[in-house]
Amino acid sequence: MSWLQDAEVTFPLSDEEKLEIAKAAKIREINNAYTKAAKPLIVDYPDLEQATWIAQESEARLYLAWYADQHGEPPSTPVLNSILLGRNGDSGSESLYELCTAVQENADRFTAFQVLTGKRQRLVRSVKHAKTIGYIESVVF
Repeated sequence: MSWLQDAEVTFPLSDEEKLEIAKAAKIREINNAYTKAAKPLIVDYPDLEQATWIAQESEARLYLAWYADQHGEPPSTPVLNSILLGRNGDSGSESLYELCTAVQENADRFTAFQVLTGKRQRLVRSVKHAKTIGYIESVVF
């Protein structure tokens, strides 16, 4: 064996490789900033509960719409009924209406936050299509 065969040779990165590395790093930076901004909205809620938010919001909005005029039978609210049962325990007095109002308020706050979701998506798309490292470095969440 010759020394050349045993030597570890590292070739310099191509401009394209450097650009891809910069893109990946910037996308991680954008996603981390987005997550940090979202943290106050979700910090008190475990992932399993967050997975029910769509059902909670849907049931709450349907119930509140029915509650406003009370025509016909109230809509089915199995998720919210179960949550209410757990929240009230043996001695609670929270009503379905109060729970629905709280759910809607939380949903409205999270919906307003979605502006930042759109911003994150726009910035990531911009970085993915970037042609220069200078441009990538200029992108700020």
